[in-house]
Amino acid sequence: MRTVDQILHDATTQPNPPNAETTRDLARFNRTRHIDLVRSLSRVNGWRTTLYLVPQWAIMIATLLVAVRVDHWAMYLFAMTIIATRMQALGVMMHDGAHHLLYRNRFVNDVVCDLFIAFPLGMSTTLYRKTHFRHHRYTNTEEDQDLAAQQEEHEWFEWPKTRFGLVLTILRSLFGANFARGWILYKHWAPWNNFRSPDFPLRSRVCYVISMVCVYGFFAWALQVETRTTIILMAVYMIAGMTVLNLINRIRVTAEHLGTRADHELNETRTVLPSLLERFFIAPYGVNFHLEHHLFPSVPGYQLANLHRELMKDEEFRQHAHITHGYTGVIRELMQR
Repeated sequence: MRTVDQILHDATTQPNPPNAETTRDLARFNRTRHIDLVRSLSRVNGWRTTLYLVPQWAIMIATLLVAVRVDHWAMYLFAMTIIATRMQALGVMMHDGAHHLLYRNRFVNDVVCDLFIAFPLGMSTTLYRKTHFRHHRYTNTEEDQDLAAQQEEHEWFEWPKTRFGLVLTILRSLFGANFARGWILYKHWAPWNNFRSPDFPLRSRVCYVISMVCVYGFFAWALQVETRTTIILMAVYMIAGMTVLNLINRIRVTAEHLGTRADHELNETRTVLPSLLERFFIAPYGVNFHLEHHLFPSVPGYQLANLHRELMKDEEFRQHAHITHGYTGVIRELMQR
């Protein structure tokens, strides 16, 4: 299989590879009987988006302030864990932003998503959108750069593992030992690495420059006012992304497609029914309903649970859908492959 760089490089010269979409010889799910349901669930509610986005930042800011007040290493570790879960929530919201599902107005959708979601994670909505749409079009084929990225990285792609191998993989991710491998895909989403790319439009460039001037200006001022506290808070935020978030995100990505039968459209993608704890840590904003998302990508994340409940009334869906209870259940499935 080609590398991610080769796939995305070829895509710039040949956007529609011949026969690429016919490589998946799968039975298809009849969507027509759910048209009215999907239309009703696909209405984008900007107020609901805002009411979800604001608490994520409020939790992160409050966590950092409490950590500074307590000023103990155990509290900083706890803060990193909480912040990583909220960064995961922002990442999932960026995914919805890439599908134009945060706000009805696409300009507002992209500007808000960039300034308050994507840029703080070091990514761009428009850059991510281009590769993500390819993933939807070429899911699990040789043109799917997401699959190629997992194969290039090996560590979270190769199953089953020994128990020792599983523990080692989890610990390496938790301590950020394999964080740099995320560069395989991340470099195609990073604004500073693609500033002159035609996929990073002028509007996004202007927002990025303004955002960086404000952020770095604030930190320059904060370093003068309270150097130690500022350095600690910057480190907590950055290390949370390189360690805890690194593990959380790898578990989520692994659960989405690996280890499925893939002999029907409904079982080449996995839906996970998480516990409350798993939902908070790994699967916020309905991201666990990945099968439903691939079937009907026009439905916002906060409506995917409702979509799942309705689809479970469909006999064909119940018979073929790959549904796993919990992310620990996903690991058990992969260990038994």
